[in-house]
Amino acid sequence: ISMKPADLEAQLTAIAAHDVRRIDRLVTEIAEASRIDAELSRTAFEPVDMVRLVTGAVAAREQAGINRDCRVEVTHGPGAHVVPGAGARLERVAENLLDNAVSFSPPGGTIAVRLARRDGQVIVTVSDEGPGIPAEAREQVFERFHSLRPEDEDFGSHSGLGLAIARTIAEAHDGSLRARERPDGLPGACLELALPDWDGLP
Repeated sequence: ISMKPADLEAQLTAIAAHDVRRIDRLVTEIAEASRIDAELSRTAFEPVDMVRLVTGAVAAREQAGINRDCRVEVTHGPGAHVVPGAGARLERVAENLLDNAVSFSPPGGTIAVRLARRDGQVIVTVSDEGPGIPAEAREQVFERFHSLRPEDEDFGSHSGLGLAIARTIAEAHDGSLRARERPDGLPGACLELALPDWDGLP
């Protein structure tokens, strides 16, 4: 079927615009990844309420419609969940973990975000109902440009830097980020962020 010149032009323009957005995203994330360590080494950390940060991020994403049709459930234990940090950077970690969970979730899937305090740390886990991460790949997913994308996802939608950036930020906060099995034993991936508890600092 032949395509009218105007339709062909519109299609090519849409493809070009998509490619420009993809390249812009990649360049932005490469630049950000290279400056995070230097930036955070000069940043004075302040108390950051992780419950408020995570619930705010989830609400903003729902309002913007970027969680697809996934349901995000946030629960937390008693008491304050406050850590020393740079709020904007920790929000980026939350965004990246939610992005990852949404991209691997099945239609209508539930993403469980849990916050708890344990052994002088605030623990944030983000669990999805996707295929999970094989044990042998649980460290590889944090390598720059490594990406185990779903087969039906548009190529180039993710740079492969999201989890690498999230781990870099976590470690710059004297914390950690790792992949593990879901604590409830259900299928899916679980990413666990651990940060020092503000109350436990000397």
